[in-house]
Amino acid sequence: MSGRDGPAVSTLGRAGAALRSIDFRWLLSGRLVSQLADGVFQAYLIDKLVFLSPESQNTPADVAKAFAILVIPFSLVGPLTGVVIDRWSRRRILLITPLLRTVAVGALIPISRGHGGWPLYAVALVVVSLNRFYLATAGAVMPALVPDEDLLVGNSLASAMGTVITFAGLVAGTQLADSIGTGGLLAVTVVCWPLAAALAAGIRNPLRAVRPGRRLGAELGQVIRELWWGARRLAATPVALGSIVSISLDQFLIGIITVLGVVVFKEEFKQGVASYGRILGAGGVGVLLGTGTVGWLEERLAKPRIVALAFAVVGVVCLAAAPRITGATILLVSFTLGLTYAWRKVPADTLVQESIPDRYRGRAFALYDLAFSVPRVLSAALAVLLIPHLSPAWIVALVGLAYLAWTPVLPHWVQRPRWVLVRFYAGGRADEAPRAVVIGGEEEPVVVLRSWVEEHRGVRSRGFKLRAADGDVMEIVAQESRSPAARGERWLLRREAADGAPAG
Repeated sequence: MSGRDGPAVSTLGRAGAALRSIDFRWLLSGRLVSQLADGVFQAYLIDKLVFLSPESQNTPADVAKAFAILVIPFSLVGPLTGVVIDRWSRRRILLITPLLRTVAVGALIPISRGHGGWPLYAVALVVVSLNRFYLATAGAVMPALVPDEDLLVGNSLASAMGTVITFAGLVAGTQLADSIGTGGLLAVTVVCWPLAAALAAGIRNPLRAVRPGRRLGAELGQVIRELWWGARRLAATPVALGSIVSISLDQFLIGIITVLGVVVFKEEFKQGVASYGRILGAGGVGVLLGTGTVGWLEERLAKPRIVALAFAVVGVVCLAAAPRITGATILLVSFTLGLTYAWRKVPADTLVQESIPDRYRGRAFALYDLAFSVPRVLSAALAVLLIPHLSPAWIVALVGLAYLAWTPVLPHWVQRPRWVLVRFYAGGRADEAPRAVVIGGEEEPVVVLRSWVEEHRGVRSRGFKLRAADGDVMEIVAQESRSPAARGERWLLRREAADGAPAG
């Protein structure tokens, strides 16, 4: 319960409430172990492809290419993850994907002894791509393991702490790369990923698939259709769409700063892979502090305003740091991006989860992954164009201005009205009951729980509380003085609660 609804519950108390779920503890443990290995593997790739590659010429294009290799799998696999996790046992995905990554790394060890070439890239892409299935599944199952009132803290522990652990693995890997070599870095992942699979085996909730599998041809067609339906559902849900667009912009701007930081350390300060680790390390410390404070902020501010605050803080720091770009100011900007990352990402994830029904969450988070990763590729490409023509000071200043410009957008966006089409029985007279609603192009049968007439400023409106076939509850309202035909059958969707939770 937030401070706006009653006595404030401490962040630690809410975290303890979320951790009372033993299945959530297994999920969190497995995710953190897996993401530690993710960070070490990223350190391996950065060291191998950027700093040790003989063809690397220490140019912005070389750095951008390495980041694209890390990020492209997120974009390619993203559209498929939701369809898979909506059909397969999500518990089984959490078991199998770490084991498949272990096998791939085993094949990577002999390849990485030489230059590797395209086989190295291909296997590395497989390893990174499988991570998309794992993390998308871990995000989609959260509402099944944690009560609704503890979702924000659960997301904070799982998502933001996972980011911290990834940073820790990345920083440790970059600092140890010279002493243990790339083979030693891979050995760490070979130990961690099977352990993550073993921890996932402890989850007792079956995390059922929504639908059974179909023939390959039917599945491929269904993938396209369902992603389209998922996109339409997001488009019809301003809260979710605005949150995802905000995080997408954030990732685009973070990508520019990250590439710029690596280039400055390499070209101006003549430092190697350890400098990249320090940049990410500063961000990781910020994420840790942000994770510890996001619950405190949620007790005092609405989630969209937390996101707005995060954008404003980064914008101010970037503008303050722009006049003098040094190693210290780059680390300051990285720390601030990390600190406010949890303030942006955790509330945004929770807003998406709360506003999207369970049957759409897999597809929604697949599109969310796409929106999260594609901007990193685009920002790397843009950085290649900007760095030779603009000074680092100008680039940082422009990024700061972009953050400040977006600050008021999400709080305004989530207030946009949501409209649904309503299908009535027997011709649709105003005194008859709805039989279905259409949201995002999909018609959903409904049962009327109650109806009422209300008056505001002399205008009478009729409302219904409805339950969909899957248990979702919604409230719709429209002016009573106009027939459904005159309204084009559009009704204002005032409230919607997933999985049968009270709608108001």
